[in-house]
Amino acid sequence: MSDISEKVLAITIQVLGPASRRFLERQTKFHLDGLEFDDLKKEHIPELAKWVGISAQLVVDEKKASQLAEKIKNIS
Repeated sequence: MSDISEKVLAITIQVLGPASRRFLERQTKFHLDGLEFDDLKKEHIPELAKWVGISAQLVVDEKKASQLAEKIKNIS
């Protein structure tokens, strides 16, 4: 797992709990051209953050989804 993948997962677990890895795997597979979550790189962060912000609203309220997307977007 890449360092970026680990950081994204750690942040996402705080909001989505144990389903986070599966959620993120689906986001990268379907919205980042089949990318494996473990292969996530810095250049993928803006697009991933966008889709996490959209998709997380199906699970948590809009404010939490937006905050999660912003935290992911700011990963360095």
